[in-house]
Amino acid sequence: MSSFKELSFCVELGAPLWTELKCGFRSVTIILIKFPFALTTSLTGGNASILISVTGSDTVEVTEVTLVDSSGPTEVNGSLQALGSGNFLVTFSDVPAGVFVVRLRGEDSSATSRSTPDSFQRQASTQIKTSSISVTTQANNTSVEPGSSISIPFTVATTTNGVVNDSASGTFTVRANNDRSFASTSPGTVSITEGSGGKANGTVTLTVPGDAASGTDVTLTIEAENAASSDINYALIRVSVAAKVTDVNRPVCQEVSRSGICPSSASLCASSQWEFIANLTDGINGTGIDSITIRTGNGTLNTSSATGAGGESVTVVTYSASCCSQNVELNAVDKEGNVGTCVGQARTTAATAAPVTTAAPVTTAAVNTTSSRGHTLSTSHCLMICVVISLLWK
Repeated sequence: MSSFKELSFCVELGAPLWTELKCGFRSVTIILIKFPFALTTSLTGGNASILISVTGSDTVEVTEVTLVDSSGPTEVNGSLQALGSGNFLVTFSDVPAGVFVVRLRGEDSSATSRSTPDSFQRQASTQIKTSSISVTTQANNTSVEPGSSISIPFTVATTTNGVVNDSASGTFTVRANNDRSFASTSPGTVSITEGSGGKANGTVTLTVPGDAASGTDVTLTIEAENAASSDINYALIRVSVAAKVTDVNRPVCQEVSRSGICPSSASLCASSQWEFIANLTDGINGTGIDSITIRTGNGTLNTSSATGAGGESVTVVTYSASCCSQNVELNAVDKEGNVGTCVGQARTTAATAAPVTTAAPVTTAAVNTTSSRGHTLSTSHCLMICVVISLLWK
């Protein structure tokens, strides 16, 4: 049997439901074990899965992961599934009752001087205690508006080998907390009575302040402890704060004026400027314009505020640029994220035709011109009159 290297885990707490165990192997390899139950949160007799990530080395392979009962010979081996990129998913069909630790074994094939891989073993220094209390939530909606309240129903039960004991009874202390310190109410205790199916129900009400920002996440913890204070478990639920959307219309752009005329010749553009002024509004019932940015154009943008005839808030935009940049497109975003566009284009001088030095005889259609008196003359008529005069002169 190969000799094993006994190396301790360095313990680092991660997310609320994940405990992370890290340690270095030969100063280059980090083995990270994640399992979805922190201290006293795993149900006795229930199944569980853990994720193992090996980073810093391509030569380390995990071969065995075991849950070891600290008080007896009970060991539960996991089923490994390689996920690639140094990740392994380990599934356990059972979890030991009481206190247990995680033990990991693997092989390192980096030693080129040996014909067989070097085996190693590691055992977590943190002990995990299972619980026979189950706490579950039944929230149909986990979104709440600022200034409103949300009710979270929960159920407490006693389990045996992962199954609810419908003949159990008892009283449990309930504590509810959240990571935003929002006000909440909950029953101090719940009781499992005969005929209740081994379950006790309660409700936690969470109140969100009116000034809470939309998009804020609140993690609510509902904890239940037995009367003897010897067993405890909890449930986590995440609630999102979302303001009611009343503005579904995009900002509207109305051109006010354009000034400056750009030369048609590109070689003269740098010496001329043009200006574009427009009013942007989000309507009388809009949430208001939050930002205005230049999407197309290489000029200067200035904004000012005004009030429209209907009392709506108006943002006046003034865009000025060199005639070398004759187009502008602005994006206006209101406070609900609706996006409107505003487009402007510089005026240019008409191209001047080159003077004609020689002209071959051509036949053209009649061209109408307007005299200073307002009468319309025809070029073909003029030619006929000239011919008649010439004949009479002869």
